[in-house]
Amino acid sequence: MKRIKPAVIYENGAPDVLRYEDVPDPECPDGCVVIDTAAISVEGGDLLARAGGQLPAVPHIVGYQSAGTVSEVADGVESPAVGETVVALNAFGSHAAKRAVPAMVTWAVPAGLDVMQAACVPVAFGTAYECLFTAGNLEQGQTALIHTGAGGVGMAAIQLAKRAGAMVISTASSDEKLERLNALGLDHGINYATENFVERTN
Repeated sequence: MKRIKPAVIYENGAPDVLRYEDVPDPECPDGCVVIDTAAISVEGGDLLARAGGQLPAVPHIVGYQSAGTVSEVADGVESPAVGETVVALNAFGSHAAKRAVPAMVTWAVPAGLDVMQAACVPVAFGTAYECLFTAGNLEQGQTALIHTGAGGVGMAAIQLAKRAGAMVISTASSDEKLERLNALGLDHGINYATENFVERTN
């Protein structure tokens, strides 16, 4: 099987700064594991980092999230173990066949969860959880208004809020997008391109 070349940048800019080049396999420093990548996600933060983030080295391998199989474990790391399937979140390095990450930023992929879906979980669901429950203190029986529900964080927030027993209202830019959100637990949708959400929610 042909090995996929990492996505790297040498300078910030538009998508055309991305290059696909061979790079050395990562080392496995203390406290880290090496993951053989099976799936990646592309987050809004990835785009911002490419456009204007700091480059700790060049070539710089882009990407926050990935999922795959642990192929190497540094001394002293008890979990995860070689052979386990995990999802990982780190500041960079996901868009490559192999990446080294601190073991503490990996999570086991549950049996039955597709690895491609797992690769999209930490940022979207972590952000949504913090907003709803840590900052917002959402409780059963309350109402959650979620803006731009058709985005990754929005879709995660709809599911989490519904699971918590809240009434879920969400905005989106089209009726088609709102229709797709019904299956995630949306109770009331507002098309912000044609309606005023303040008037609808008062």
